Amino acid sequence: MTDPNPSNSSTSLSPLDALVERTLRTVNDADASLAAQRVADLRNQHHLGDNALVEHLIRQKARQTGMVGGVTSAAALIPGLGNITAFTIGVATDVGVTLRLQSELVLEIASARGKTLDPAEARNALLVVTGVNMGAERLVNQAGRKLAEKAAERFAGRAIVKAIPFVGIGVSAGANMIMTYLVGRRADAYFRLGEEHVGDWNESVRALTGIDERKLAGWLGDVMAEVVTVVSGRAQQLRAKAGVGLRNASNAVATRLGRRPRGGT
Repeated sequence: MTDPNPSNSSTSLSPLDALVERTLRTVNDADASLAAQRVADLRNQHHLGDNALVEHLIRQKARQTGMVGGVTSAAALIPGLGNITAFTIGVATDVGVTLRLQSELVLEIASARGKTLDPAEARNALLVVTGVNMGAERLVNQAGRKLAEKAAERFAGRAIVKAIPFVGIGVSAGANMIMTYLVGRRADAYFRLGEEHVGDWNESVRALTGIDERKLAGWLGDVMAEVVTVVSGRAQQLRAKAGVGLRNASNAVATRLGRRPRGGT
């Protein structure tokens, strides 16, 4: 039975469900207009047909969400990098940003397929396309680990793979990429063929084999190269900052002892 007071039901939502609800409620005409403008710019800039344009949009958002997952995971797994997410992309939560990017992707694919959605239609499309269940989420995480292991093979022998928890970070990035890729494919089916052709999430994940898996592994390799660059740069900044702190402390001690400060004139 439906709760006659929606505000009462929202208070019983889990934190993740509440985040999804809040994200979906923010979708409005302005978002659809901005999505349409981005799609028009891409189409004109790259001279893409509908199918190529949809592929470009999915790849773009998959890489972006993969980067979000990678840097967020790095911040959690690598000591001293706790602020890396804010440092790189200015956000504090993987799930919220990823969901927002996926919502943008749905609206962009709608525009690429010539669909104009009012807020109610956009909300329904988002619920159908992004409504992952726990079983499918486990399959996505398993697939993310496989992609991470494939990506690690590309970097085998590099010192950075030994210096950071490469596969652990890659699992988060890979899971985000797979989820976003499937959101894009489901959105394309929704707008081209209709809601009845979207299918359930378990079927969508199981269909991720062959060329798509290899393609995603290649995308993840590119994303992990960017993550490694970000992590390395941030680590150098932290080392430099720590060095300045030590030098300043040494100079302060030297001044107290009446000695010439290090690096002084």
